[in-house]
Amino acid sequence: GDNYNNVACLSVWTKSTSFSSSFALKMTKHVQDDNEIKTNNIIIDEVSSSPKENQSLSNPISFLREMKDNFSTAAKEGFGTKAKNVATSMSVGDIVVPLCANLTQRQLLANRGIYAGVEYEVCSLSSSLTNEERNITSFDNKEEITQPQVNHPKEEDLTAMIKPAYKLRDHLERNDWPVSVRPKDEVPLWLSKTTYEAGTMLGTLSLSLTYLITAAALSFLFTFAYVPSESMIPSLKPGNVVLVSRSIFLQPQVGDVILFDPPPNLKKIITEQEKKNNINQETSATTMTKSDKQQFLKRIVAIPGENVGVKNSQPYVDLNSNTNNNERKILSSNDETKEENNNSGSLRRPRRYRVDIVGPYVRQDIFSSDSWNRAPQKLGRNEYFVAGDNGFRSVDSRVWGNVDRKYIFGKAKLIVWPLEDFGPIQDGNISEIEKE
Repeated sequence: GDNYNNVACLSVWTKSTSFSSSFALKMTKHVQDDNEIKTNNIIIDEVSSSPKENQSLSNPISFLREMKDNFSTAAKEGFGTKAKNVATSMSVGDIVVPLCANLTQRQLLANRGIYAGVEYEVCSLSSSLTNEERNITSFDNKEEITQPQVNHPKEEDLTAMIKPAYKLRDHLERNDWPVSVRPKDEVPLWLSKTTYEAGTMLGTLSLSLTYLITAAALSFLFTFAYVPSESMIPSLKPGNVVLVSRSIFLQPQVGDVILFDPPPNLKKIITEQEKKNNINQETSATTMTKSDKQQFLKRIVAIPGENVGVKNSQPYVDLNSNTNNNERKILSSNDETKEENNNSGSLRRPRRYRVDIVGPYVRQDIFSSDSWNRAPQKLGRNEYFVAGDNGFRSVDSRVWGNVDRKYIFGKAKLIVWPLEDFGPIQDGNISEIEKE
């Protein structure tokens, strides 16, 4: 019996981060000086964090309070496709964020210094209409009364002068800030800073939770095991790493290579033989991992309800044991089943056995003789008989008995390391024979 150490687990961890626009993931294209496209790239951390953001992070309570306020405000303005477009309601001094899904349009805007996902301050708003055209004229008793329009330009002709709300990376900076843009016509969507930050935070949390749940599910369903000894040669060699899938709904079958925790009988034998210095790694002993975790890989020879014995060190299963000794079932030509008493001296059928040719253990003298020769015994519910492919180096069910289903982690199906051994695990030397 050899020890199989779990050498890898599928796990994921995340780092704490501020959910601000400074750390939003933005796909954009680099620009070079005046409107010249340089390269396509994915830009992360496009801008540096502001002192205000760092201060909020240093005070968790105020950060959480601010986050709650942002969510409350954003909930009123909507999220995602229902988010409120502030293109026609922005005012001087507002912080707004342009968004654009079309990559071609994003590039054109970037050439002008309008980067999707970057916060901009509205410096001024103006209209292309003249003062006379913006006047509201009414007539009362043929007397012309002219009233000047309020200070907000008409939506259709609104032009905004904007500049980044913080310093950008050097390759994104320009010398001609602020730049002009017609918010309603040239950019599909403008969000307020609060809505954008709340949406970014919600998206980041959702993505992180998705990764964590996926990683937790994978680590629960799969693990890797390292092979330290020769007990499973030729199917598994020392140094192999195998992928093991947890058995939840499907029961282990004959021929499966399983990973399991040592049952009490195996633990007892390991302790006794280690004290006598009869077992070491070379002769199928267990070795302890740093976490004191012991697990083993063996092949299933018999499953619950089957009658399994050992003869000359070879495990075998009597496939006829469940048949009544006084009755034999024979199939007639019309596919009907008839019963015939053996005492009448009629047909005798060959007896069928399943045999696992594993070979004798190297030190048979250190274990009871019953380990190498004993009559078939019926396996109980959830009990499995397992053996190593290389019986010369394997301490298995021949010595310490059966393994209960509750100790089985799962099935090993694939060798993943080293690459020259990559592929499915070979079948064992289990076969069925008939004897008169």
